[in-house]
Amino acid sequence: MVMTEAQFEGSRSTRAVGDPAQPTVGKTYRRLWRWHFYAALLVIPFVLWQSGTGLLYLWANQWTAYQYPDLVHVHPDGAKHGLSDQVRTALATAPDRPVISIEVPPEPDRSTIVMLKGADGLPQPVFVDPYRDQVLGTLTPTHWLLGLSRQLHGGWPLGAPGSWLLELGNCWAIVMILTGLYLWWPRGRRHWLSGLVPRLGGGSRVFWRDLHGCVAAWFSIVVLAFLISALPWTKFWGGQILKPIQRATHQTSPAGFSPGGARPDQVLKALPALDQAMVRIQAEGLGNGLSARLSARPGSPWRIQTKAVDPLAEHVLLVSPTTGAVLRDVTRDQLPLIAGLVALGINLHQGDFGWVNRWGNTLVAVALIWVVISGFMSWLRRRPGQGVTAPAAPAARWPRWLVATAVVMSVLLPLFGLSVVLVLLTDWLWRKWRPPVGLSGRPA
Repeated sequence: MVMTEAQFEGSRSTRAVGDPAQPTVGKTYRRLWRWHFYAALLVIPFVLWQSGTGLLYLWANQWTAYQYPDLVHVHPDGAKHGLSDQVRTALATAPDRPVISIEVPPEPDRSTIVMLKGADGLPQPVFVDPYRDQVLGTLTPTHWLLGLSRQLHGGWPLGAPGSWLLELGNCWAIVMILTGLYLWWPRGRRHWLSGLVPRLGGGSRVFWRDLHGCVAAWFSIVVLAFLISALPWTKFWGGQILKPIQRATHQTSPAGFSPGGARPDQVLKALPALDQAMVRIQAEGLGNGLSARLSARPGSPWRIQTKAVDPLAEHVLLVSPTTGAVLRDVTRDQLPLIAGLVALGINLHQGDFGWVNRWGNTLVAVALIWVVISGFMSWLRRRPGQGVTAPAAPAARWPRWLVATAVVMSVLLPLFGLSVVLVLLTDWLWRKWRPPVGLSGRPA
């Protein structure tokens, strides 16, 4: 049976036992409730996808070491062979594959990994025993969980369109968090801190609503920081908006970036320079591990990032591929503000600051999955009738502050702004041809 909003209001006048009375809310609440619903519809697949792939990435190294110990662990015995010898040994197994990176772990009992690019574009690791200079084995791209989860997290296999979709999900997740905080704010209670404690004795509707709102509020600031810090990774906003701004304001990183992907013959020719850089790294005690990349562009330098317990103490060396001379040695304190914040966001995202960081990220991902589940359960118990219906739109003008906020976000995030126009147009057509039936503006 289809129920009008007035009938639904009347049906809610008889409250369940223990359902505490709530103050009447205004039209702004009802409007933001509607947009919170829209944002959730768009964001749920994004949240589940990014949380799942993010969890896989966080623990991929531990899983690989557990699942393939013969590939990861080695027995330290004497001195290591030169890095160039190890790379040559790895390339002998796949002489036609481009080289993405060369990974030397800081732990002495771990194998060197030469990362090749598979035919499908995914990274394919070749594990080399540095003490015996022999290949321990390789993994197909789909079995290399670290590389696969990272690619999936970034939009593979859709390429640029996949990155655009993830950027839209990111932006609408920000809208969902901001509108959710407005809806969560504990109106009618003595102190806002009381809203952080769920009410467990008010019936199923209040139970699910509070567990959804409280958990989201607990993690809201961290989630917002993660969402904002992820934007520089996107192909549209990060590549087409942020990078030109950095160039115009002289905020680009002096360390640059290298995607790797050099041909095997380019890598083989530049290996002596890599050995010279290793001598300097070891002599100056810059770290026991490193990640080296060589771009396919002719004349590109080796980009060598050292590994340290504290990511803020790492160095990035740009090394001539012909002479081995260090062209630039960049530390974190040399980065301009924007580049430094982007680098910090990457470190936090990847859990680079140790076990606390990794477990914290895990907790955030699990909390996001819970917010999706509890939000669906809350909506299921509050919706009128059947089907997917949005909260009713109030017949009133938008508040100026809300319009200004939407305009600023749309200007700063153009792809998001375009999606807002499309959502508004769809909403207008839907109300024009089929008047909506939905939840009232009163909270549970």
